[in-house]
Amino acid sequence: MEHDAEAGWLRPLIADRLTPFLEIDAARLLNNLQQMQQKAEAAGVALRPHIKTHKSVWIARQQRALGARGITVSKPSEGVAFILGGERDLLLAYPIVYAETLTELLQVAAENQARITCIADSLSGVAAIAAAHQQQPSADLAIAIKVDVGLHRVGVDPHSDAALTLAAAITDAHLPFAGLVSHAGHAYGAGHPAAIGEVALEEIALMRDVQQRLIAAGFAPCPVSVGSTPTALAAPVAPGTDEIRPGNYALLDLTAWRLGLCSPDALALSVVTRVVAVNPHYAIIDAGSKMLSSDKGPHGTNASGFGIAVDEQGNQFEVVKLSEEHGFLQFGQQAPSPGTLLRIFPNHSCAVVAQSDRFVLRHADGLAEVLNIEGRGKFI
Repeated sequence: MEHDAEAGWLRPLIADRLTPFLEIDAARLLNNLQQMQQKAEAAGVALRPHIKTHKSVWIARQQRALGARGITVSKPSEGVAFILGGERDLLLAYPIVYAETLTELLQVAAENQARITCIADSLSGVAAIAAAHQQQPSADLAIAIKVDVGLHRVGVDPHSDAALTLAAAITDAHLPFAGLVSHAGHAYGAGHPAAIGEVALEEIALMRDVQQRLIAAGFAPCPVSVGSTPTALAAPVAPGTDEIRPGNYALLDLTAWRLGLCSPDALALSVVTRVVAVNPHYAIIDAGSKMLSSDKGPHGTNASGFGIAVDEQGNQFEVVKLSEEHGFLQFGQQAPSPGTLLRIFPNHSCAVVAQSDRFVLRHADGLAEVLNIEGRGKFI
């Protein structure tokens, strides 16, 4: 494989610890966070980053310090970890169908004066959230309606009257109606920035139509919250948007690069690994599926391999196969020698972070610190 070494692929590799390990470039991380915050502020919208990408309390604090207003989490247990880490305004972007799912989260939220917004796309979901609130009435809890804008995963049909029915049910449950929430995850399958931009325009058109029909039915104007890194990077923030919720933008990955959403120089996350064996077929590294994940990219993307490995001279190798503890590198005329240090840029940063308990934060002067990944393993 050959790419321009000046485009950000070639970076110092510092042999100061055992491999493999996750490394996050502090300067690149900060630049990514600043750029998205500036985009939100220029558009006059709130940025509520999804922390499922980095799962790090420390990174969430950097986002908040730059101006983020609250966070988005994937699961209740993830929310608990971040409330204990200091966050006080959380959107739980996951459907609740069983009241006890929220028991611990609402208890910890009440103890720490944290506000929780749940999403619902069914009457049973509203009922489950309301039942959880009855068990923990001191919790500050609101419900937003999830709208399906094309991913067809979770959400009400924007062309139906389901949102009106749910808004009435939320009101009847004596809980605040927190607005409309969408996730255009299908933008990952659009292929290039122009097509992703069209997905963003369709998303806001659908959301504004639902919003206007709610107002016409007598409900108070409600905020519109949209969220995905591809739409946030490929298109201007659309008029009518009140909040954006990208997550992957903090670290980025080869999927974002392949979609034309960023340059290699913006990739803040990598896996540092060593060559442990070489044979006529492959060079073998000490990072396998348990480190890199087997993810080839989210929602319709499908890479040919599992990452791009770069050595200290800028030579590049594709990670073509994985076993649990080993990666298989394809090489041309010259194979890397056993012991060679390599940096792997992965397909999907969210999946890779989920594999590790800690990451190395590497500063521009070469110094590093090890930070915990508090959201790792929070699946409930």
